[in-house]
Amino acid sequence: MKYRIDVNIVDDHTMVCDGLTDAINRSDIAHVSHTFTTLASCRQMLAERRPDVLLLDISIPDGDGRAFCKEIIDNYPKVKVIALTSHDEYSIIRHMLDSGVHGYVLKSSPIETLLEALACVWKGERYVCSEAKDILQQGEKQTISLTAVEQTILRHICDGLTNPQIAEKMNLSTETINWYRKRLLAKFGAKNTVMLVKMALKEQLV
Repeated sequence: MKYRIDVNIVDDHTMVCDGLTDAINRSDIAHVSHTFTTLASCRQMLAERRPDVLLLDISIPDGDGRAFCKEIIDNYPKVKVIALTSHDEYSIIRHMLDSGVHGYVLKSSPIETLLEALACVWKGERYVCSEAKDILQQGEKQTISLTAVEQTILRHICDGLTNPQIAEKMNLSTETINWYRKRLLAKFGAKNTVMLVKMALKEQLV
């Protein structure tokens, strides 16, 4: 008998889990053995048994799906993780791929795309759906435009200065510097200051 890929699904919407389970089970390459609506329940099961592939919605109410993905990759290297999500932002796709996710598939994709992704990651390949690839290509072509004030604040941030220290240097309020810091994080699509500094240095903007 031909082996079918053992799949688990994590999605807080029961109807999504049911629909995916039905579609995957009707294929000849995979079957769904468990579904979870919380990260906690999935984490508990992974401690006892592990699937070949985990389909993970990275927006889960009981935790950070992106951090959970990294947790799985670090602790269970044989489990292949596919982010199955509605997030089509360049920064999130890039972050997930940099974190080591094995596949990235948008929920708007047809079921054939998901089945192709399952087959690819199970064989040890990385899979990114065509829509996500287009978003990555467009994002990597874009240049980040900064005002003179933003460039100065970014340079101070990269030098390790705190908001009050930057405010004193630039004769601005701490609240204003805090606003600019948040604006820079949003422009770069960075999750935190450490990521912001890394991206700024990589893009040679300081």
